[in-house]
Amino acid sequence: MLHSLRRFLCFSTPKQRGTNSTEKDAREDSLRPKPSVIATTQPETTRIANPCIQRQDSMMSKVSDSSPSCTSSTHTESTTLSNGETRATTISATTAPSSPILKTFAKSTATLDTITPYIPILQADGTLRAPQLSFDGYGSFGGRFAPESIMGFLYELTSFFEATISDPSFWEEYATFHRALTPLHTASKLTALAGGATIWLKREDQNEYGTHRSRNIIGQLLVAKRMGRAEIVTDCASAKHGNFTAAMCARLGLRCVIVMGADDANAQEEDVLEMKMLGAKVLTTRTPSGMGSLRAAITEALRYSVCNHESAYYLMGSPVGPSPLPTLTRTFQALLGEEVASQMQALGSQPDALVTAVGSGSGALGLFRPFIQDSTVRLVGVEADQAAALTKGELGVLQGARTLLLQNSDGQILDSHSISPDMNISTVGPEIAHWKESGRIEISTATDAEALDGFETLRRHEGILSGLDSSHAVTRTLELAKELGPGKNVVLMVTGCDNIAMRRMNA
Repeated sequence: MLHSLRRFLCFSTPKQRGTNSTEKDAREDSLRPKPSVIATTQPETTRIANPCIQRQDSMMSKVSDSSPSCTSSTHTESTTLSNGETRATTISATTAPSSPILKTFAKSTATLDTITPYIPILQADGTLRAPQLSFDGYGSFGGRFAPESIMGFLYELTSFFEATISDPSFWEEYATFHRALTPLHTASKLTALAGGATIWLKREDQNEYGTHRSRNIIGQLLVAKRMGRAEIVTDCASAKHGNFTAAMCARLGLRCVIVMGADDANAQEEDVLEMKMLGAKVLTTRTPSGMGSLRAAITEALRYSVCNHESAYYLMGSPVGPSPLPTLTRTFQALLGEEVASQMQALGSQPDALVTAVGSGSGALGLFRPFIQDSTVRLVGVEADQAAALTKGELGVLQGARTLLLQNSDGQILDSHSISPDMNISTVGPEIAHWKESGRIEISTATDAEALDGFETLRRHEGILSGLDSSHAVTRTLELAKELGPGKNVVLMVTGCDNIAMRRMNA
């Protein structure tokens, strides 16, 4: 059992070298689930035994990557693969640990036409209704790479989530916490500066603690509470996410465990103290290479939830991880894009382009998802230049899913860098990877210097102190507005400022 846990959430599978086409086709056929099985397999609901030799109820605040049980591992093996084409939650096929499977997958031919048409949750009168849930939309990405020891829980979570969000009473409860839409206003001075399309700002900085993930946090906490989970564990990069999660857990009477990369925690000491004052337990961690960033936090939070799966619920802040975790995240995050559509419609207009920074992809997923099948709307993402998985990454497996990630010629994960903690990650959500591969979204990059210029531009022209993540996308927004010209509309998502940005600008 310990061996399975240590192989869990592999960093990547080494690249295939010299595989002939016959071997490749045979391997792909053996890994591809049979359609009849997918159609008939039902999620299991029986709970499974705790896989840990020793529970982490008394875990120290400092998590070591070399701990002997329920902690990090440097294995680069994938253990369990599931279908990522359509319904990735119904099938798994065990593969040999040493089998270098990733590079044998053919390039996806799936198009966005296969995605179930998006039906809004937010209604014209401001009420919320149960969505038509779909687990498709990942193309050749996504899937479930996880040990058999937690398959029962993942099936249970899938089944419970489907039942819960189809219940109207859930959305009535959700509406009591998700109070008001964040403003969408004209950035008149930015518009004049660009000399082209009208620039609108979606003011996510007006959310409590300035986080753009509040919709997902609220939704998953309510799911967890209905599921009977008493403890919430979440990953955290920028402290905005952690502070809001801690505050919501206090309101709902839930224990809160926040896992941060050690470097991110050290850079945000005041915010970490605030999380603790709100009742959260904060754990810090590093990758095997010594990097204390969001990547390390996600890996450790996943591992912690595996070891405590009978009592803990993993609130995934990013749209990554084994299925169904990305689907849970996108279901609630998409309300962000729905708000933009509703607000623009109320103004008698519609967006011609949407722009946001892309780290792990939660902002892009939320803003773009309702517009993904509307080819008249350009969807533009901006990555950090040294953390550009969509621009420079290749197919691999990380943190339980197949996606694009930064890796070397041996398939080992490369460290990333960005002045924004939310952008400093070596991978991206599988759905965003699919959109990029299909050509639906446009991706560019911005350096640290360009991000700081973007921060200064918003401050000087609009009087807004933005997050360093959204600051990456300011220059591209100005370029796009000029390109589109007068009479068009460009929407930029703006997140809240953090202490890191304050120190950077005052240095």
